Amino acid sequence: MAETVVLDTNVFLNVINKEEPFFASSSRLLDLIDEGELNAVVSTVTLAELSTGYYMTGDEKGWKEFLIHLVSSENYIIVDLDVAIANKAGKLRAETGLKLPDSIIIASGLKEKAEFLVTQDMEFSKASSVLRSLTSMEFMESEH
Repeated sequence: MAETVVLDTNVFLNVINKEEPFFASSSRLLDLIDEGELNAVVSTVTLAELSTGYYMTGDEKGWKEFLIHLVSSENYIIVDLDVAIANKAGKLRAETGLKLPDSIIIASGLKEKAEFLVTQDMEFSKASSVLRSLTSMEFMESEH
């Protein structure tokens, strides 16, 4: 059974925008997901954040293609914001001081029993007692 990780928005942005120094490791991570070596949890918050960039640049076609790829893949688990996740996210925010969108991303990963959160945002370390976070470089270099 493949390992499950929850992805922060910035992992996708590293690849979409070819952002260094994380482009190569984030790209390889997404390749492993596409190859079925890993499963990835993606919160609808991440989808909302990503769609903003596509709409701002007028790339609705690119957004639709990206969304179809995620939704049609067996290796991506899209998690909707529901009452249970909202409740868990509110609790995480109160306990850790994380921003609400970040708390929702973690709560989504916990719902799907993700082993790690992959992010370039060190703010997530505030919730390390609940879900360990690694950068894409750290994840790719680790034995997980």
